Amino acid sequence: TSFFFFKQKTAYEISACLVGSEMCIRDRRRVHGDKQLLKPKKEKVMSGLQKYNHLFSKLKLGDFELKNRIVMSPLTRCRADKRTCVPNELHVEYYSQRASAGLIITECSQVTPISQAFPGAAGIHSEEQAQGWKAVTDAVHNNGGKIFLQIWHGGRACHPYNLNGIVPLGPSPLAIRAKAHTAEGSKWHETPREMTEEDIQNVIREFRVGAENALKAGFDGLELHAANGYLIDSFIRDWTNRRQDKWGGSVENRGRLCLEVIDQLIAVFGPGRIGIRFSPVGRTNDMYDNDPISTYTYLVQELDKRNIAYIHFLEPDER
Repeated sequence: TSFFFFKQKTAYEISACLVGSEMCIRDRRRVHGDKQLLKPKKEKVMSGLQKYNHLFSKLKLGDFELKNRIVMSPLTRCRADKRTCVPNELHVEYYSQRASAGLIITECSQVTPISQAFPGAAGIHSEEQAQGWKAVTDAVHNNGGKIFLQIWHGGRACHPYNLNGIVPLGPSPLAIRAKAHTAEGSKWHETPREMTEEDIQNVIREFRVGAENALKAGFDGLELHAANGYLIDSFIRDWTNRRQDKWGGSVENRGRLCLEVIDQLIAVFGPGRIGIRFSPVGRTNDMYDNDPISTYTYLVQELDKRNIAYIHFLEPDER
């Protein structure tokens, strides 16, 4: 479950695809070739939602007024060209089908070729990728929807097999104690290379370029993926960040990269069109923090000063 907190109005919104949940089932089974289940039972879905009429009321979200309170959370799809990472007609169809939601947040989109944790993830670091996403945003807007791009760096969750042999980056040389998805199946994660000051500054610039490409692609806003053990999250939490420089140690130092990236996104889109996703106690990708209350209290206070549109919290998982 996902919870969305909005400036001046706190509410929790529906995760994933409550809008046309049968459409998700149809889409997933179509990919797997189960043609007997192509027809969604839309009437059944909508009748079940009638008792939640408040979900269909409008909601102020940053610079926008959403037509309803149903938010489609980001869902990894891996349908882009595996070589170019360019979105295609499947992305156009998938997101335009869901434009009746108050807001769509896309799957995570990497800001550089060496930040891709999933084969087939759609990027936002090239002009060709931006053009591919432009077809998606046009289709969503033509159907009356709003769409944010979830902007992302995979960090230590990447695998050299998916990066043409390049060792992934991380705040500290600490490998994920699990297996990664690759085109040849699951492989154990390898130890990331500890980032230098130059690496960190490069990543901040790459997020800025990704934001500029997203603006060209017609997105209404951005959600920074700072959850689930990817690069930003791995700097925030003390289990993965063992640094002794200005990027590690104190809560303020561990949160520095997150806030500097947020400032770059705000510089491109404005604060009212920026959100962020956190998983304070999530264990995905071998994550942990010794004092999540202090860590995330600091970050929320800093983000509140910046007046961003929303903060997207993930519920604890069971691991």
